[in-house]
Amino acid sequence: MTSTNQLMTLRMLSGAFIGGIAILTALMVVIAPDMVVPEPWVIAVLLGLVAAGAVLSLVLVGTLPAAPQGATLTELLSKVQAVHIMRLAVTEAPAIIAIVLMFLAEEPSWVTVAIAAVPTIVVMLALVFPHEGVLRRYEKALDAGGARTQFTDKLLGRVA
Repeated sequence: MTSTNQLMTLRMLSGAFIGGIAILTALMVVIAPDMVVPEPWVIAVLLGLVAAGAVLSLVLVGTLPAAPQGATLTELLSKVQAVHIMRLAVTEAPAIIAIVLMFLAEEPSWVTVAIAAVPTIVVMLALVFPHEGVLRRYEKALDAGGARTQFTDKLLGRVA
């Protein structure tokens, strides 16, 4: 598998998580079409969960084990992919919790889900979707043991 295919796999996985949130939010418009703004505490909890998910996602990058000298891109990617999936799940959680809170509300409304889904998608695109900045964070964690992996440049096809 070429580095372009490996990067595309990470991006498709990320896109599936992000797209899943968008689809669930659209479904909630059909299931609970009323436009009722939830209680202020619900909004605060949901936005707090989005912020906590973003912070935890960034912390999870630090759990990536340092790469040994001479590790192949496939070996590096297997380490990164496990952490990447966990980061996707952590950042997606507030949107899933919003669905539960919507159904627990006295007057269920898709607005409850949208309050968490929109910032969740923004956070996922900015902090988790594998663009160069995210790949550099992974590379920094992989290189923590002294290895020079060139993980980002290899995935982006800049180095052989």
